[in-house]
Amino acid sequence: GVIDALRTPTMAERIGVTTINNATGNLKFPRVSVKASGTEETEVSADAASGLELDEVTLSPTRVAANSKYSKQLILQGGAQVDAMIARELSAGINETIDKAVFAKIAASAGTIVDKADAALTAADVFNMQKAVLDAGGDLSRCVYVAGPTGMVHLKGASAIDSVRALVNDNRLDGYETFFTPQLVDADTGGAGLGTLAFGDFGLGMVLAFFGGIDLLVDPYSNAGTAQIALHVNKFYDTDVRQANAIAYTKDF
Repeated sequence: GVIDALRTPTMAERIGVTTINNATGNLKFPRVSVKASGTEETEVSADAASGLELDEVTLSPTRVAANSKYSKQLILQGGAQVDAMIARELSAGINETIDKAVFAKIAASAGTIVDKADAALTAADVFNMQKAVLDAGGDLSRCVYVAGPTGMVHLKGASAIDSVRALVNDNRLDGYETFFTPQLVDADTGGAGLGTLAFGDFGLGMVLAFFGGIDLLVDPYSNAGTAQIALHVNKFYDTDVRQANAIAYTKDF
């Protein structure tokens, strides 16, 4: 049989990012950028402005593409499963690229971003991430944690962060469901601390749209002179922040 590469599952949808499938055009979502508030008044006093402000989130198709060539001899030796394996690998590569874009947006646009500047993560940091989402009006019962590879080592390492280890049981951080992904990576590569940790209601915080399905084209003609077959894959997507304050992010620990 054909041996596939190592790939982690698509994470954006697993953590609950709001996903729209088969979108057909640019999408615009009205958004409350400043929440409304009320004031107590006397029986006949004038009411006050609520302070409500609106803006919008716009999603436009972005193409992610890949191609691969393989020889006709490989098909003769490996059979149809070679076609399927290459298609799976190209699709997985596209999904990985989209995951990276989602988590890069989370890291750049979270409502609360804390840079530990190579200092160790503490229990207080974990609690403060929950506090930030709660202060903004988030629903903690819908929240999860997501950590990058280095963050996972620091959170679970007995000697790395003793004060936080007691909070991690059965891959749940302080009782919250916790996911680990290589796509949540600290862009600050200059220091020793590359730990990353995001917390929030990602369904409320992020939106991901797919414009149509995956487009797969097998081209046996263009490279016929070299006895090769080309396989082209395209996928259109966009992602953006719905409510930044639904997410807290801590990096560089």
